[in-house]
Amino acid sequence: MTLKEWRRVIEEALSKASIDNVHQEAKWLLTGALGYESSFIVLKPTYTPSETEINKIKVWLARRLQGEPLSRIKGVREFWSLPFQLNEHTLDPRPESEVLVEGVLKWIDNGPLDPWRILDLGTGSGCLLISLLHELPHATGMGIDLIDGALSIAQFNAALNKIESRARFQKGNWGETLEGQFDIIICNPPYIPLRDKDRLEKNVLQFDPSLALFGGEDGLDCYRILSKDIKRLLSPNGIAVLEMGYGQRNEIESLFKSAGYEILFILKDLAGIERGIGVK
Repeated sequence: MTLKEWRRVIEEALSKASIDNVHQEAKWLLTGALGYESSFIVLKPTYTPSETEINKIKVWLARRLQGEPLSRIKGVREFWSLPFQLNEHTLDPRPESEVLVEGVLKWIDNGPLDPWRILDLGTGSGCLLISLLHELPHATGMGIDLIDGALSIAQFNAALNKIESRARFQKGNWGETLEGQFDIIICNPPYIPLRDKDRLEKNVLQFDPSLALFGGEDGLDCYRILSKDIKRLLSPNGIAVLEMGYGQRNEIESLFKSAGYEILFILKDLAGIERGIGVK
C-alpha cells in the first residue's frame, strides 16, 4: 500500500477506537514511525513503505489503539517549540503548562539582560527550566527531582536543546537540601486530588507516573511544602510561578497569603482555565 492508502487505513482504525483528530493523528503516526517530516506524506503520497517500515507502522498503530499517547510512542514531546525526550519517570508535558513560561517572561518584560538564577522544583523532563534558559541567554538554572530517571532525561534534554552549560540537575525532595537564593522559582507540582483518581482518563493513569500526578487527598500537599521552601529560597526581588489545577485558585491563594506571600498574578490557559499563580 502507498502512504496515502496507509493514512486512510489508520484514520479508519483510529475513528473506530473513538480517538479524536484522526486526520492529524494518522499523519503524525505515519511520519513518526517512518522518521520523516510531516510534509513527506503530502509530497510523496505514492511512496510505498518497506516491509520493515510497515512492521513499525503496525506496531505503532496497535499501541495507539491501546490508548498510549503518540508522544509516549515516539518518546518525544514538543514544548515551547522545543523537543523533549520522555521516559517512564517523566510527566508528558502539556501545552497548558507553557503559560508558566509566558508568565515568567511577561514579568521580566524585556528588561535588562540580568543573569537570572532559576530554580525548577520537580523538574521532570526539564521542559520548564530548559524553555526559560532558551529564552534567557544570560540565565543559569538548577533542576531538582526526586527520581534519578527523570534527572538523567532532563540532563539529556538540556544537551539536546544546547543549554547544558547553563543548567545543572540535582537529586532532592523539593527545596529541603538547597541553600542560597534564586531569582525565579518555577514549579509544576502534583496537584490532582487522590479522591479524583477514578475520574482520570485511562491513558493518564496508565502512562504518566503517579508521583507526578497526585498531591494527596485534596491535591494541595505539595503546595504546603512549597510555601515553606520557596520563602527561604526566593531572592528579595524574585518571583515564584506555580501551576495549579482546575478550581484550586482560592485554596492555593489562601495558603500562600497565610504564609506571608504577595499574590502577583493569575495565569489562564487558552481555554480560560486558571492554570498558574505568581507569588513573591
